Amino acid sequence: MTIKELKAEEFDRAIGLLQEANLQYSDLDQPHIRLFGFEEEGQLVGIGGLEIFGDLALLRSVAVKKDCRGRGLGAKIVGQLERLSKESGITALFLLTNTAKDFFLTRGYQQFDRDDFPETLKQTAQFSGLCPVSAVCMKKAL
Repeated sequence: MTIKELKAEEFDRAIGLLQEANLQYSDLDQPHIRLFGFEEEGQLVGIGGLEIFGDLALLRSVAVKKDCRGRGLGAKIVGQLERLSKESGITALFLLTNTAKDFFLTRGYQQFDRDDFPETLKQTAQFSGLCPVSAVCMKKAL
């Protein structure tokens, strides 16, 4: 699997995959969002993004193409995003999830109270409106 950072004009490649996974994508054009495509044999099989604020980042838009699920690609994508984050000086990753709590718990993320979300990340569209208040908040120190 190869990884490639997608430019804004390439985000259309990812939208179908995000729709298939019922993930929000309306705010991906923000300058502090980096979106990555994961390919096998030239075909997009997964995506994942980072919304970066200083040394903190919101992990978001992690999705695997429906017919490629069950092969461990999600774990590989998260691992690659964690590696890229650490190399970029990010000290902690945060996320909001409605459906993947157990997936992230097995990868070392910890659940925490929504009120304890970092103030800078509370300003994101993801936190302030795109994800419901019932979403599980999680973090992982890198």
